[in-house]
Amino acid sequence: MNRRKELTEEGRLKKKKMLELAHRNDYVARYPSGDFYINLAGDYDYLERAYYISQDYENSGREIHPKCREMLDAYVPPLFLEKATMAGIEVPGYYISNGYFEPPVIIDPINPFMIKSRIVNKSGREKSISKSMTRNFTYAICCQEIPPQAAIVKFRSVMGWSVAEKYRDISKLIWDTFRIPLATVRVIIRTDGTILLSDISQLPYQKLGMNELRYLDRYIQWQK
Repeated sequence: MNRRKELTEEGRLKKKKMLELAHRNDYVARYPSGDFYINLAGDYDYLERAYYISQDYENSGREIHPKCREMLDAYVPPLFLEKATMAGIEVPGYYISNGYFEPPVIIDPINPFMIKSRIVNKSGREKSISKSMTRNFTYAICCQEIPPQAAIVKFRSVMGWSVAEKYRDISKLIWDTFRIPLATVRVIIRTDGTILLSDISQLPYQKLGMNELRYLDRYIQWQK
């Protein structure tokens, strides 16, 4: 029991040091194999700190990923889905609306200051849900069609890799296509096992587990 406690404490201290190192570097590390910098903040929302950090690197002529444009491509639902489609990644059928939708559907707001999605499986409350998701029909929404009996699943993507082996192929596609190193990924899995890429969202560096941190450490170099 004491040995297990020592190992747990050792892991906790090691993780604390890794998080402090990342914080000291503003979560920006060198990615030697690609010869560029990588922004590992994990929250790439418009006008958040990570957005400005990448902007500073771009303005000074230093290559960094994700770039501001890449953040917007990843976090604006219709842009994300279209970019995935152009890269040959399967996505669900989707449409943009100012309020109308047909369940079953996943609704993502396009309003940059609203990030909460909604899964609507049954009819009956479309009008009230539309009013809420569009901010009284002011902003458009992106509606993704849910195939019959499909499962909606989330996993964590860490620079093209996932702890869950079955998601590693699609995780690599996300990194290669979007250059978003840390992401919570939403997928729709059909009954035949086909995976449809549905959404990516924040995965702050501080929330990573030790296996994920160790994986990153094999490929990056902190500067300070």
